[in-house]
Amino acid sequence: MARKDDILKSFLTHELLENKYEFNKEELPSTVREALNSDKPIIKAIALIVEGLDGTSPVTDSVLRNQVTQFLNEAL
Repeated sequence: MARKDDILKSFLTHELLENKYEFNKEELPSTVREALNSDKPIIKAIALIVEGLDGTSPVTDSVLRNQVTQFLNEAL
């Protein structure tokens, strides 16, 4: 499993997200690519955040916030 996939899994299995969104662990995507194709906006938004982590060029909070906000506005 790639590092980004591990990070995604860490987010999606966090207790706060599990409780709030009542995720079925068996149905959670196991890769960032799968999560980007999810029909659940919160999963897709988290995948966008993780996908932006390339380790070489830092993503600023404002750029990331704009990307996620734009996605959520289009999804809802």
